[in-house]
Amino acid sequence: MKSNKQRRAEIKARRLERAAASAERLREKDVRLPRPDLAFALGHEPADRFVLEQYNNSYGMQPDFYVDRPFSCRDCGSEEVWTAKQQKWWHEVVHGHIDSRAVRCLACRRARREFLRNAVPGANLLREQTDRLRALGDAKPTTQAVAEVDAALQGKWWSLRVVAIQTMARWGGESNLAKLHELMAARPEGGRRYFAWERVAADAARSALMNRERWP
Repeated sequence: MKSNKQRRAEIKARRLERAAASAERLREKDVRLPRPDLAFALGHEPADRFVLEQYNNSYGMQPDFYVDRPFSCRDCGSEEVWTAKQQKWWHEVVHGHIDSRAVRCLACRRARREFLRNAVPGANLLREQTDRLRALGDAKPTTQAVAEVDAALQGKWWSLRVVAIQTMARWGGESNLAKLHELMAARPEGGRRYFAWERVAADAARSALMNRERWP
């Protein structure tokens, strides 16, 4: 009987072989172009173009599907595979930039997070504040909680402001929903203000309102 470690090694080997074969087939071809013959093949996942166009900042062509991508870990050098399913989650759920790529294996990512948490004071402060705001969204708003969200909306970190907007949506209520609609109404269109905070805030408010029914 094979151990779990042996099974994982076999799965990893098959993924590497599949990713290498896909890379060979797609060599010198734009993987973002539609390929009906590959769209539902093993190691491929169809992309949701609507989600990508809404939440991914890119002037280039959005992909029609994702394909397993082999890569070497930046830290330990191990051969890994960024699977098509993992890419779909990264780009369409987390909204990672469409041109971003995996660079570290899971073990090295965990080791790096642990190092930053223990060796560099304050390096994880933004994550702690983000987790705090999300936790506030799970409970009824208090005077202190509202003050924390208001402070986050005035802070320098845009990512923290976005989480504050999501917390307001989770709370609901006439006042918070009115603020979210105000943010949406203030969205600039085109020009130099395309990358302004007002556009990011409007998109975050719109997304938060659309997702309200999914939250517990």
